[in-house]
Amino acid sequence: MKKYFLLLVLICCSNFIFSLDAEYFENNKKVDFLYVKSPEGLRIRNKPDLSGNKIGALYDRMKVKIISVGEKNTIDGIKSNWIKILLPIKTAQAKENIYGWIFGGYLTDKLDPFSTKEWTDNDLKRYICRFSWVTGINSYYQFDTDGSYKMGRLESGAGGYGKYTVSMNNKTISVKASYGDEFFESEVKTEIYKITKIEEDKITLNIDNGEFTLRPSLTNDCFYKFLTQKNFNPSSFELPSYNALMFSFSSDLIKNIDSKDFVKNSTHNLIKMGIYIEDDEYKKEYNLYWN
Repeated sequence: MKKYFLLLVLICCSNFIFSLDAEYFENNKKVDFLYVKSPEGLRIRNKPDLSGNKIGALYDRMKVKIISVGEKNTIDGIKSNWIKILLPIKTAQAKENIYGWIFGGYLTDKLDPFSTKEWTDNDLKRYICRFSWVTGINSYYQFDTDGSYKMGRLESGAGGYGKYTVSMNNKTISVKASYGDEFFESEVKTEIYKITKIEEDKITLNIDNGEFTLRPSLTNDCFYKFLTQKNFNPSSFELPSYNALMFSFSSDLIKNIDSKDFVKNSTHNLIKMGIYIEDDEYKKEYNLYWN
């Protein structure tokens, strides 16, 4: 019992140690971006108060564009500040800056190395729900937080719909779905996707004895093409793919997109969304816009 109590104390203390407290924000009022440090995610509210309406949510390790530092508050024993952030996707859709508020006690200025060592089933589920995925053969996969599953062939009517569950212990994703196209639909069948490897920007699965690497759908032109358009207006189907822009790997992901004109034509939207790319010319335009 004493050991269990001591473990709880250590866990709580570790949360305090790695939280960004009020002193940090007192000394860093002009920080450009920070990262979410909360495995369960972080709520975005319409005002700097727990009574504010929830207008969105962030995943663990997401990168957020900091606009300003608000009033101090103590939540869950952590004394920190409310932080005003840019909402990238809503800003691009609205053609004007859209903001929200999050509690700074669940942010960090330095990411720990990516690891799945302590993951539970819920952590795995949150991971695969962050955005939609594509494979090299132009199939897409979507896992929603309500347990629904969808896959299909891009630019084709073929696909499948159903439900899924995950097991971190067994390293599996279990799917029950029916497949077909506009002319045919199969009976519901169960498939087990064996997880071979999990990385921050991709997951490798063994499906029907074949190995497939799923990457953020933003890497496919069916999804990234909207970022090259002056009027950013993707459908609800494409929207989840843009969550990938809010992770630390987005800079490499964008630079590796196989399109010579992509970065040049999408610069306006990316900068407006507060997306930081490690490129000298891009950083000049980014700093000019935001400073």
